Parts: sequence; structure tokens; C-alpha cells
Amino acid sequence: MSNPVTLYLPLLTHTDPEVRRQATTILLTHYGNRALTYLRRLLDDAEFSEQARAALTHIGDITGLRIELRPFRGVYVRCLGDFQVFIDSRLIKPEEWGQSEGGRAGGRKVQGIFAYLVHCGETGATRSEIANAIWGGAASASSIARTLTALRQVLHHCGGTELATNLLHTDRQRCALNTDLYRSDADLLERTFDLAVKTGEEQGLEAAQSFYQYVLDLYDGPYMEGIAGAQQWAAERRASLLSKTVLSGERLAAHAYATGNDQQCLQYCQRVLALEPQAAAVVNWHLRASHRLGLPVEMQRAYQRYLAAAGINPRRKRDDPVVQLYHELTE
Repeated sequence: MSNPVTLYLPLLTHTDPEVRRQATTILLTHYGNRALTYLRRLLDDAEFSEQARAALTHIGDITGLRIELRPFRGVYVRCLGDFQVFIDSRLIKPEEWGQSEGGRAGGRKVQGIFAYLVHCGETGATRSEIANAIWGGAASASSIARTLTALRQVLHHCGGTELATNLLHTDRQRCALNTDLYRSDADLLERTFDLAVKTGEEQGLEAAQSFYQYVLDLYDGPYMEGIAGAQQWAAERRASLLSKTVLSGERLAAHAYATGNDQQCLQYCQRVLALEPQAAAVVNWHLRASHRLGLPVEMQRAYQRYLAAAGINPRRKRDDPVVQLYHELTE
């Protein structure tokens, strides 16, 4: 299913207001504000448009959020988790990437070039750099040209001539995407994190909470997951995006603990540790909250998971911060 929120529509439009409220809470907890974008994409879908409009209206009434009842417009690139590209409200389907390039293998290269150019940003890449990134080394000029032509055909097919012409720029030296014509979740995460840090420094952690929450909501999996060759060229940014997400979760957990909301602190910790089980600072907040809630079994589980993930022998690594805290709290 290309749009994950369609499963929620019957609940979001249910006649019982309590069912609508619970569905809204679950939806926004899982997807954050991206859920609103998913619903706006359905406004262009004849099958779901009426339900999507009603769902958005109910969410606005329940949460007080500003709701746009217009279909989503623009190019949106989902780089976190499964790589997806939306033009207006339309997802470019996996089979469409390979329509002009001989099926799945060719389609992966067409999609790969687009993903790599998104990664490169406004500076773009030379054809030699594209060959290294997508073909893993040298590639003939005709292969690269043919794949770039196929990419332009995909953009034309899904977005029209004007978009295909203006979004993808190619010449003999470099290839680039016009960064004014698309947005990506990775760019948004980085900008939101920077804003959270600045807000926290200027106004305190309380004022930055909503920004850190949005960072955590945006992260939906490793950067450029599933794109061939990305293990090499995307590794540094992938690690950076995960680090920013973990740090956001840590600060949310710290604030929840400081304000006495231990259950919420645990929830933040569990969410982050599912992504990065070796995040020592997050494990420590988990231990503190579990201890204050009187949950010794949960403490032990979190501690053992950390030791296994980090490969630590607690008898030989007594100076590890998690090992130290665990013994302080349990002795």
C-alpha cells in the first residue's frame, strides 16, 4: 500500500468521537506531522478524497493543529527508510523507474542516480562521480547518458515536461537537481535539529521540545536505505542523521524525567534504543526512569540489552557509565 494512513481512515472518520480521538493520537504518535501530508496526498485520490477531507477536519478539531485542506503539491523525496519520490500527491511506483531502462535492474540505476543527485544537493555531481556511485566504478558514456535520459522520461511521465526540464539539469561536465523544486525529509530533519539546538541555547530545553519531537518523528529508518551503492557514498550522512535523532530522543527523555513524567521518558528511551541500542546516555535515562517507577525487571532487561549490543563485560569495564549507574541504582 503506497499510503500508510489509508488503514486509519475508518477510525479517523468513525461516528464515535472517542474512537476518532484515539486514532488521531496513535496516528500522530507514529507518524508525527507527516501524517497530515499523507492525508493531503489522498485528497487527489477519488477513492479516498472524501474520507481524507473528513479525517483532516476531525484531526484539526481534536488537536487544534492548523490543517490544510488542499492536495499536496510539489516534489517530496523520502530518504529516510524506504526511498520514495512523490510528485504532487503521486508516488513514483517501483516499476515506473524501469519503464524506459529494461526492467528492474535498469530501474534501480535510474532511481539510484536520482537518489545520488538528491544526496549531492545543489553542487550536483560529475559523470565520473555518478559512475563511481551507481556503477561502482567506470561506466561508458552511453550507459550514463541513456540512464539520465530514462530518468528525465520518468520525471516527464509523472510530472510533465516543465518539471522534467526544470528539475534535472545535465551537461557534459555536471548533473544536478534544482534544489528549489523539491524537498526531502533528510534536509528537513537537519534544519529542524539545528533550530532545536539554537532554540534550546537561547530559550531553554522546554522551548525546544516540539522541535526535538519533530526530529524524532521524521526519522523513519536509515538514510538512503535500499539504494544500491549508498552504503559507501551515504555512510557519513547516514551516521549524522542517526546521531541527531538519537540526541533529540535523549533530550526529550531528559526533559520528561526532569518534569516527573517517567513513563514518557521510558517511551522515548525505548523508541531511540530500537534505533541505536548502544546509546549509553539514553540507556541511563531508561534506568533512572525504570528505577523511579519501581521496575527492576525492566531495568535488568535494558542493562543486559546494552551490554550485549556494546559487547561489554561489566566485570572488566566497571568505568562504563551505564555499568556504574546500574550498580549505583541496584546496590
